[in-house]
Amino acid sequence: MMKYMARTVSIVLHPMVMPLYILFFIFNTNTLFAYIPSGVKVYCYLVTLFALLVMPVVSLPLFKHFRLIQSYELEEKQERVYPILVAIIFAFLGFWLLGRVGYTNIVRQLYLVMIIMLSIFSVITFRWKMSMHMAAIGGVCGFLLVWGLKYYGDVRSSLMLFLILAGILATSRLYLKKHTPMQVYLGFLFGLFFVFGILF
Repeated sequence: MMKYMARTVSIVLHPMVMPLYILFFIFNTNTLFAYIPSGVKVYCYLVTLFALLVMPVVSLPLFKHFRLIQSYELEEKQERVYPILVAIIFAFLGFWLLGRVGYTNIVRQLYLVMIIMLSIFSVITFRWKMSMHMAAIGGVCGFLLVWGLKYYGDVRSSLMLFLILAGILATSRLYLKKHTPMQVYLGFLFGLFFVFGILF
């Protein structure tokens, strides 16, 4: 039962899903971004779903077929580089697609941060295995901090929620023995301070 719950948490809070959560936050908070036309919002959701979720997932069977990865769990740190590179390539594609419509500057800015973060993460992965789950949710927390400071939005409840979720996610990753405590803690701090430092 506990293992099932831990796996469910890992799926619901998967790094590839985090951009969709951020978009939902941007479009539904009491700032000027809430007034972006609904058609543009849907377009942003669809581009993000395609570029940052569907295509990286679709690429995994291909990697397995050519024996670049042994399993979809990506246990070995070197195996994680290939899906990250695919995510970077399609993030560039998403950035370009978003540039073809108006009112998407804030989303394109997030894409740039994501591309830089993934690039650095891939370099780190060559040398050391760090929790991508924790880096992603740490990045969300860093984004919320910047959002509250720069756009004067009330992010207290959202930030508290994601900090609690980060704790649950960290516990789940440790329970599943996917990472060591150091890999979990440093992953979260990397995402938090990187996103905060870039955006602020």
